[in-house]
Amino acid sequence: KQYDEATISLNKFINNNKENNLAGSAHYWLGEIYIFRKEYRDAAIVLLEGYQNYPNSLKAPDMLYQLSESLINIEKNKEACNMLQKLSTEYPDYKLLDKSQVRISELGCIIAVE
Repeated sequence: KQYDEATISLNKFINNNKENNLAGSAHYWLGEIYIFRKEYRDAAIVLLEGYQNYPNSLKAPDMLYQLSESLINIEKNKEACNMLQKLSTEYPDYKLLDKSQVRISELGCIIAVE
């Protein structure tokens, strides 16, 4: 539970290893710390940055899901719906897809059909 130290270490790793795909996982874990602290805006920023910079990371779908949850917590439901739609489209085999579909329904997301 040394969250301050973990935050510093994860930020340091991200800044020093931008070319390393593990930086995506570091973004995810940093986002999780912010969520635990209920710092949802910071979580949303770091998770979006992680997803955008490391879309092939093993944690990319987890980043999208947690990003949507963070957005819901800061009352950005439309943006959360967009992230949930992206999750469904880009990661159809995601382990939490059923849970994300429930969230889409709960939020009343209007999903655009392409």
